[in-house]
Amino acid sequence: MNLTKYQVFISSTYSDIEDERDSIIKAVLEMYHIPIGMEMFSAEDEDQWEIIRRTIEVSDYYILILGLRYGSKTSDGISFTQKEYQYALENKIPILAFVMNETVPLSKDKRDDDLTEINNFRELVLKNSRMAQFWSLKEELIKNVSISLMKQIMQKPAVGWVRGDKLGSEEALTKELASLSKDNRQLREKISDLESRISPKKPIIEVAIDPPKVDENFNKFEKLILPNKVDLNDIAEHLQKFISNEDIEKYNREFPTELEIEHYNNEKERIYKLDNYSTPLVLHVSNKGSMKANNLFIDIIFPDGLLVYIKGEKFSKPKNPLPNNPIKMAQSRYKKNQEEAFRKSISHISLDNVFGADSQTRFDMRNMNELLVRNVMPITNINQDNWTNLKGNKVTIKLNNLLHTRRRTFDDEYMLVPLKSGSYQIEIRTICEEYESTDIQMIEVVV
Repeated sequence: MNLTKYQVFISSTYSDIEDERDSIIKAVLEMYHIPIGMEMFSAEDEDQWEIIRRTIEVSDYYILILGLRYGSKTSDGISFTQKEYQYALENKIPILAFVMNETVPLSKDKRDDDLTEINNFRELVLKNSRMAQFWSLKEELIKNVSISLMKQIMQKPAVGWVRGDKLGSEEALTKELASLSKDNRQLREKISDLESRISPKKPIIEVAIDPPKVDENFNKFEKLILPNKVDLNDIAEHLQKFISNEDIEKYNREFPTELEIEHYNNEKERIYKLDNYSTPLVLHVSNKGSMKANNLFIDIIFPDGLLVYIKGEKFSKPKNPLPNNPIKMAQSRYKKNQEEAFRKSISHISLDNVFGADSQTRFDMRNMNELLVRNVMPITNINQDNWTNLKGNKVTIKLNNLLHTRRRTFDDEYMLVPLKSGSYQIEIRTICEEYESTDIQMIEVVV
């Protein structure tokens, strides 16, 4: 056992982290050192500051534990804890600072309503104590305090305290050096044991998405090309009596701009890809953690370029911006004129004689449609605790719970279609009762 004992000053507020202080004091005692702190002083009695000051001066190490309460104040307008910290800093006492994470859920009596003062103090500590560590759980704090204090003693041993009858004892020094390896091994074993104990059980939610499928024709959409305007000289002789200057002038006057043609092509290409490359959106939600996830919400945010829509949704086709071509209209009139002349030439022949009196057959689809409607079952949400929702480019999944090692697949509500080639990042935001904050994942999809 090391003959040198170190005095460790433990500074913190009291009532909000009383359990943590007791555990730290016990950990220091188990290392055969001397913990000392506010338990022996009265924070309300400002005359005791002189005793606190002298105690800090003769301490070898200073441990600061910060929660989310600022604590009672001195006449200087700062808390006793901050005054102790600043005095240790001025006297160059080695400081080990441990700052509670702001996200730790606390009861009202362990957290100030106004966090301005404690946040200013936290910023001061983080600025001056660059090796400060954050903590959330008591077990995590005790482990980090033990490890940090042991490392500080080994790397930067202070003066410490030695029994008077052991001063100058070479034999004791030899024994101490011989036992150093043993103490070190025991401490490492204790650290390993502490690390294994604080590994918290929690769910680990992962989301996988089946990628959309495309082929070599994905980017081969045939675009509408802006034609030339029509001139009367371009009209074939046999069509000229079926077209007028007014028809040509109207066509040329209503001719679309290049921007209108581009807009039409974009909308037409969108419909082309919706018709040919829509596939069911297949989402796999897995819990690969060590415990059940409860009240699980997952937001899946799709980027521009990947369109998600409800299965069965209809999309209207864009209207062709080109006016009716007068040449095609003339060709239609010419053909109609020819057909009319042909009908007149054979009007004396009876169709009944050629095809028979029963040549016209009717087929009424109304009965079939009514039969289909009667046999279609309405879709209902059987389990209100589990549901999905689509809003804009975001799909939300709600699960009442998901056991660990289990997976749920959603593949029957939405369709996914890529609108352009490229690499896309899909954002997954997950929260459940067991998570302290929202977990964010990114999934890459290459089209």
